[in-house]
Amino acid sequence: MLTTCECGVTMEPSSRSAQCQECGAVGCVSCAIQIDTETYCRWCAWLVTRGRVA
Repeated sequence: MLTTCECGVTMEPSSRSAQCQECGAVGCVSCAIQIDTETYCRWCAWLVTRGRVA
């Protein structure tokens, strides 16, 4: 089964991918955002960092 990242990259199950700790979305490693020790998609990363600033 192939998975497609939001950026359009098609990933095979054996390829490198990253899963968002917040929503579970799977994306390519280029789109993954590392905050501390957690990995997020760009949408959840925005929400997490916005909460830290407030």
